[in-house]
Amino acid sequence: MAWGFKSLLRHHKYSQNLYQVKIMKKIITLSFLLPTLLFAMTGLKIGDKAPKLELESTDSKMVNFSKLKNDTIVVFYRGAWCPYCIKQLKSIELDIAKKIKGKADIIAVSVDRSKVAKKMKDEYKFSFVVLSDTKAKSLKAFNIVNKLDDKLVKKYKASYKIDVEADSGETHHMVAHPAVFIIKDGKIAFVDVQTDYKVRTNNQDILKAL
Repeated sequence: MAWGFKSLLRHHKYSQNLYQVKIMKKIITLSFLLPTLLFAMTGLKIGDKAPKLELESTDSKMVNFSKLKNDTIVVFYRGAWCPYCIKQLKSIELDIAKKIKGKADIIAVSVDRSKVAKKMKDEYKFSFVVLSDTKAKSLKAFNIVNKLDDKLVKKYKASYKIDVEADSGETHHMVAHPAVFIIKDGKIAFVDVQTDYKVRTNNQDILKAL
């Protein structure tokens, strides 16, 4: 009986270890696929129609994504509080705006209140249109919503003096995944969405897609 029990115990441990190995393999496989899955779930696709959505610019002009006259680069940024976003917008102003003048337009969008967005536009002397979307309607329409964790929002405010709620005037804690779309003839012609907030679309890729 004792020998039978020990054999049974060894078999149980072996089966348990085998099961754990299988679980680990699945976890490792998922970890490699996760970035791809996140990307796949994010953003409109090339060929999709531009959303029928109208937003107001900091210059009090209405802009409809489905009725843009020219080829348009639409840049979604997290907010004026984000240093990575400001760096990107400044590079777009320097590297792209002058090169495409008269050929295409640029629009930047965030959930910042119009007052906050206008202050940013004036401070950095951006020549392109900046839209305010406090309700995150365009983020939902373009499928690039990134909902910040409540604890992270509190940490931003306490540690970095970044008040996400004050800047947007809302408590939804939604910001955009950094993204660039190019709209041509009412359809999406280029898409680049980043789920890593530190990464941004390469300007040369944008120029090539025009």
